[in-house]
Amino acid sequence: MIMKIIPIAVSLICVQDSYAEGAITAATQSTNKLEQGKKNIVTTIASINKAAPPEKAVTSVNNVSSSSASPNGSIQSILRKVPGMNVLSSGPGNLSTATSSQFTFQGFKSSQIAQNYDGVPITNPFDGGTGGTNNNHAYTPLTLGQISGVKVYSGANTPSQNGINSLGGTIDYLSKKPTNKFYAEISTEGGKYSGLGGSTTESATINSGVLPLAGTKIIASYSYTDAPSFMRNVYARINSYYLSAVQPYNNGLSQFSFVAAYNNENARMPYQVPIPLLNKYGNNFQWPSSVTYGNVHSHALTLIAGWKSIWNRYLTGATKVYYEQQDNNRTSYANEAYASAQYPGYLIYDGYPVRNVIEGFDTPSSVNSYDPVAQFGSAYAGSQYHNYVDNITILGAMPSIGIFLPHNYVKIGGNLMRSTYSIYENWYGNYNVPNIIGYNDAFHELATRDFYSAYAEDNISLLENKLHIYPGIKATIVDTNLTAQTGYYYQHGGENGNSYTFLEPSLGVSYSPLNPVNIYFSVGQSFKAPNISAYYSGIGSSPIPSAIITQPEQVISYNMGARYKSPIGGLTVSYFRRNFSKIFSDFYNGETGQTFVYNNGTALYQGVTLGLSIPINQSVSLNGSYSYTSAKYTSLSVGANGTTYPGQSRPYVPQYTATAGVSYKSNGFNISLFGDFVGRQYVENSSGQTIGDTIPAYQTLNISAGYMLKLQNNFAKRVDISAYVDNLTNNQYLAYEQEYLSPFTYMRGTVGDPIYVGARVAIKF
Repeated sequence: MIMKIIPIAVSLICVQDSYAEGAITAATQSTNKLEQGKKNIVTTIASINKAAPPEKAVTSVNNVSSSSASPNGSIQSILRKVPGMNVLSSGPGNLSTATSSQFTFQGFKSSQIAQNYDGVPITNPFDGGTGGTNNNHAYTPLTLGQISGVKVYSGANTPSQNGINSLGGTIDYLSKKPTNKFYAEISTEGGKYSGLGGSTTESATINSGVLPLAGTKIIASYSYTDAPSFMRNVYARINSYYLSAVQPYNNGLSQFSFVAAYNNENARMPYQVPIPLLNKYGNNFQWPSSVTYGNVHSHALTLIAGWKSIWNRYLTGATKVYYEQQDNNRTSYANEAYASAQYPGYLIYDGYPVRNVIEGFDTPSSVNSYDPVAQFGSAYAGSQYHNYVDNITILGAMPSIGIFLPHNYVKIGGNLMRSTYSIYENWYGNYNVPNIIGYNDAFHELATRDFYSAYAEDNISLLENKLHIYPGIKATIVDTNLTAQTGYYYQHGGENGNSYTFLEPSLGVSYSPLNPVNIYFSVGQSFKAPNISAYYSGIGSSPIPSAIITQPEQVISYNMGARYKSPIGGLTVSYFRRNFSKIFSDFYNGETGQTFVYNNGTALYQGVTLGLSIPINQSVSLNGSYSYTSAKYTSLSVGANGTTYPGQSRPYVPQYTATAGVSYKSNGFNISLFGDFVGRQYVENSSGQTIGDTIPAYQTLNISAGYMLKLQNNFAKRVDISAYVDNLTNNQYLAYEQEYLSPFTYMRGTVGDPIYVGARVAIKF
């Protein structure tokens, strides 16, 4: 009896594991090997005939593997292979000089894209995005060694796939799983930029295989990365730890799993710099450390405990419980010797403002007792060092139940998440900045944000499994509370908060008239609650806080397309349309040091995506993609940042992105050439208005080659040797640019990585 139950369990767990990969439509018989302890028993098992997965029915989805990533890569850089993606972050350590957005996807910023890890949200609940939000441009939530790949979903999806802030889509990084056979691996990799900088990484991994009797599988790894940037005075050093375990029980009908990823990073972050200084000193220019710098110490911890079980032939259950910490501590320096008498609060170097400012606080102020004049001689000398800390903790659970019916697979679930936020900013005259409320604090805030969501979705199979209909709905409540203490930026402390409730319905239809052809259509609605900065405006100006008036951003998404996939090649054609309303605008008040958020305007994002893959023969294959995006305002809106007009372009949306590649694989040898093309994009000024200037189109070419050498001895199994050249033509391009209006008008930005030559050697035991 047990031998009959186990095959069914294996099949149903596969379906439950990625219900999004299919529903039970038919049972066929195949032969497989099941491992029980030390014995391999051959038996027949029921397999699942998968057709029209939900991920294909409701959206266009891109799967990207991390296995061939360059040593110069990161979890963001591998997204360059996704059509419509424009990646801004740079190299190991996520050293982004551009903005708090690491990438844009079909017009949406990274803070407007849900980001998950094995389906669990790792998005910053208070600001959106992950990996460098809130101007902390040296933060690594995950490293390449902690993921096996990534799925990118465009637009609205089934409720179980959507994450937090899924306005433009969802990114799901996939954890690295233990395998059935034992192995150990050590590797070293690294490379050099032209001119300055490079990277080195040493790694060790051990995979237990299936342990006798218990059936447990465990994989553990450690790596250390030292990455001096091609930019002067910029670097990142990262310790990365990883553990994943799987424990089946109940004769294979149930399973526990556990994933732990931890990264700590010490870095000196880069800044945008004036374009004239890049032209004068070269693309590797950054401010001299004697003028200014920003040292960052960050931690990222993610723990995911999972359970799933088959109760009977009709019901399955699953739960994931997760805990996360996202900690950033930045101390920056601004040399008061460069303080400008003409432009108070600004440092001027070689005729241009330095990114870090310097404060001339009262001595002491009406709310703080710190006296910089008495201790350091002047107000500027007493605010040369600036400590900015934000710590986030997240605790959540994601229960779900699956119901198998003759022509349906119904899933009911939810996400219960509590997040806390501690953020403070202090000024002082030396590096050891004290963090004391009522002494030297600009502000000290504590916040909580709770997400309560419940969803129901269905996969209806009709016409002998050729037609699938996917209705779904998600209800979400977002509760936010902010408490602020008095400080330089808050004459009055106080407490503010509110609650948002919204429904996110979706409907997908998929039809496969022929086996290699799939036609799909979907429509859905998504929301994003305002960032925590929207709550600042209600506190500080008076003893009684004012109500929050900012409304959630809202997008209605449409996707339609067709796919053809067969042994002779693959072709995809898709169209997307996003009706974007209640768009957030940020306004920075230089007098109070606070950032405010308000709703400003509506926009229409729409475009087409083409994809093509052609296997020339068993060894050679070609692939390419093209994505065109139009993003324009559709209404007249006047706000603190100025006026937007119908037909005006949204900033930082490339007109097109494209990829092209050719690869060869044979007898353990592989070589590939990959090109990434980004069209021109409009830029904005520091008030948030689109201006007429554009970032020119640019492209990068990358080549990689590898060889797997199998060893005929008992010590090691094989050696993998790889070589990489990124930006083969050493193209010098601007990745980001912005017009600043204060204290005078000038342009500043950041350049892309120069040519990088690297290699990797891995020995597997």
